[in-house]
Amino acid sequence: MFDDIDDIRRTRKRINAEMFRSGVSTFRALEDVEGGALKSGALDGKSKELIALGISVVEKCYPCVEYHLSAALRSGATRSEVVEAVAVAVALGGGVAQWPARFAFTVLEQIEAGAAPSAEADSRPAEPPQ
Repeated sequence: MFDDIDDIRRTRKRINAEMFRSGVSTFRALEDVEGGALKSGALDGKSKELIALGISVVEKCYPCVEYHLSAALRSGATRSEVVEAVAVAVALGGGVAQWPARFAFTVLEQIEAGAAPSAEADSRPAEPPQ
């Protein structure tokens, strides 16, 4: 059921690049809004990524779970913090949040096992050349 993390990342980057090349500014604008919302402010970046992870679990967005879990770890989140964020999402999201939660554990296990590419390989894509 769960795709390989590297495959998810490649697919996200490939499709993002296609969307950005489309000439429709909405795609880049949404990416910029998300990037701005996740920057440290009154809440640090780690806290924001853990919140985004919880929202991703409840919304059942598997690529988002992978992205925000990875970003939370890069921001200094511990395994325990990730697990608690996922637990809050399951508690508030109900039974339908169980499968995305299971996926979060799969991502965490793959990252811990060294199966995922480096953090640099998962940075947000730059604007592709026109």
